[in-house]
Amino acid sequence: HTAGEEGMHIIGATTVGCITGLGGGTINNLLMGREASWLRDPLLLLSAISAGLAGFYLWPFAERILTTDEALATCRSETQRDSLLRYALESVALGSLAVVGAQSAIMRGLHPAVSVCAGVTIAFGGVLRDLLCQRMPALHSSTGCQSYAVASVSGAAVYVALRQLHVWNCAGDTVKLIEGGIPLTLRIVLSAGASIGVRVLAWQHGKGELLFDMEEAAEANYKLWCRVVGMIR
Repeated sequence: HTAGEEGMHIIGATTVGCITGLGGGTINNLLMGREASWLRDPLLLLSAISAGLAGFYLWPFAERILTTDEALATCRSETQRDSLLRYALESVALGSLAVVGAQSAIMRGLHPAVSVCAGVTIAFGGVLRDLLCQRMPALHSSTGCQSYAVASVSGAAVYVALRQLHVWNCAGDTVKLIEGGIPLTLRIVLSAGASIGVRVLAWQHGKGELLFDMEEAAEANYKLWCRVVGMIR
């Protein structure tokens, strides 16, 4: 849908859709020394193609069918309403991907820090999409509010931390904290919720950034240094 809005035809938009959906997982598989999952299971590729076609043809059609004057009146603009819906769907997908990426690394026995990174790189499909559409990559754009990276690493870090706590809790003959450990469903919900929470916070910030850029950080550090020196004197 994004590629279509940028003026691409059905072939180009579907190609971008497939790269968006499969790109992050492909990067992770290659980093872990495995072939891309869609090469082993063509159903994944067919699903991505189907989703791309649906996004190109059905999404705009559904918008025109379902949009009412009353619905439009409740929003400041149709663009804002559409942007919020896509942002929400993307946030849910991002939270899910962070958990899936981290878990795939854990299952291969990789270090917890590497597992957190895998929860970030699996979301690179969205970055590839923005590059192909000649947009500012969502990892650090003002519209993404840096939340692509921050949300991914937050969700993956929470999942890995809870998993490490679960393993520590259940190691040995005695239970240290929780009988039976931390349920997998709870770990998934908390981790995805952390990622989505960051995205909600980013939306509330609007075009402000969640984190300082280098110049803002330097200015803040300089002001802090001046206050400290003034207190010492």
